[in-house]
Amino acid sequence: MFIVLGQPLVNLFLKKWLHSTTSQILVGYVIFIISFVVVGNAKEFSGFMIAMIVLTIGEMLVWPGVPSIAAELAPQGRAGFYQGIVNSTATGGRMLGPLFGGMIADLFNINVLFQTIIGLIVISFMLTIVYSRNKHSIKKETPQPAAL
Repeated sequence: MFIVLGQPLVNLFLKKWLHSTTSQILVGYVIFIISFVVVGNAKEFSGFMIAMIVLTIGEMLVWPGVPSIAAELAPQGRAGFYQGIVNSTATGGRMLGPLFGGMIADLFNINVLFQTIIGLIVISFMLTIVYSRNKHSIKKETPQPAAL
C-alpha cells in the first residue's frame, strides 16, 4: 500500500532532481544503507518501522532502474531475455538471502549481518559508478545479433 501511495511522490522527486537511471539507483543505494543503519540502532518498534519505510523508499528507486539498465545493455531484440535474467537473479537473492542472513546472524551476530549487507551495498554502489562512467563504451562493444 505504501508503494502504491508513495510512487507518485517518488516520480515527482525523480522528475525534479534525478534525471538518469544510474543516479536514481545510486540514491536508492544510499537510502538502503541509511535504512540498515537505522534498523541496526533501533531499540523500539518505531525504529524498525522507520527503517522499513526508508528501505521501501530505496526499493522504489532501485528496482525499477535495474531492469531498465538491462534493457539498455541488451543486444537489439533481446531486452526481454536479459530482463528475465535480472528478475530471475533477484528472485534467487530473495530465496537465498534469508538463508545466508540467518546463518550469519546465528554464527556471529546481527551487527555482523548488517555490516555485511552494508558492505554488499557499497560494492553495488561502486560497480554502478563504474557502469555509469563506461556505459557508452559498453554499449558500443556489445555484439549485435546477425541479421536473418
